[in-house]
Amino acid sequence: MRWRDHPWLPARPWLGAQRVHIRPSRAGLAFAALLLALWIAAVNYRLGLGYALTYFAAACAIADMLFASRNLAGLALAATPGQPVFAGSHAFFTLRLINRSARPRHAIRLAAHGSAAAPSLADIAAHGDTAVSIGVAAQQRGWRDAPAVRLSGSFPLGLFVAWCHWQPEARVLVYPRPEPDAPPLPSLAGAARQTAPAPRASGGALELAGVRAYQPGDSLRRLAWRQIARQDGAHLFSKQFQPAADAPAGAARGSIVLDDATLHALAPEARLSRLTAWVLQAERTGQPYGLRLGALSLAPALGASQRDACLRALALHGLPQHEAMT
Repeated sequence: MRWRDHPWLPARPWLGAQRVHIRPSRAGLAFAALLLALWIAAVNYRLGLGYALTYFAAACAIADMLFASRNLAGLALAATPGQPVFAGSHAFFTLRLINRSARPRHAIRLAAHGSAAAPSLADIAAHGDTAVSIGVAAQQRGWRDAPAVRLSGSFPLGLFVAWCHWQPEARVLVYPRPEPDAPPLPSLAGAARQTAPAPRASGGALELAGVRAYQPGDSLRRLAWRQIARQDGAHLFSKQFQPAADAPAGAARGSIVLDDATLHALAPEARLSRLTAWVLQAERTGQPYGLRLGALSLAPALGASQRDACLRALALHGLPQHEAMT
């Protein structure tokens, strides 16, 4: 099926009779040729039964044209966006076909523009509705509008094809693609230089939690010289601290702020891709994190709402104002 651009596609969620188009199918064209042959034979041989058969078959074709159109006309349409996705995957939309009449609808095909998937086939009971899910590629971050949908059907005899176009009013937010094999999260020591120190209650001292391999940005004052000496200086190690066991319950563990300005050496989209990977990594490891993206600043926190807020800010960063609005 070949698609052309339809800038005039209506968005009204109701299929009036004036929006349904109809044309003969291949079977219908062959049937018309058969009718012509029957009529010529009846004229040449003056066959009364030939005339009757020809007119009866023509009446069936006209009835099929009427029922094929009524199979679509009067449907109510609704669209529901799916969950946000990452660039490079597929965005999904749920389309609902609502039948408010007392007659059922049969064999309605739905095909989405830009989708390589085969058309979906739906039957709708009287006073019922049917949900159909469609997926389209989401290559760029930002908002992904639902594609134009073509509804068609040739019920009951297949001699005519009725169709219409519909532009669903739904969209899905597409997050930046996470950078594969992204570097580890910025260290707490490096992040401490980016954020103002939080006030600590008395008794909120830190205790040694262990050591790990040195990472660029770690404070030199936290180097574990004893472990370095054991390795004859071949490897560097940094000390890791955590709140003491007797610290007040309100003492928060260290947090980091993921700052776009620290990645100035990367291209703009590569920065967003790395920040996206860091947000997911921080959420997965339970490390409180915040985000600084231009004039936008999100305080460190954890949880699904924090993750969604950061990913949304990354997805809409730098887009025109009318696209960034919800």
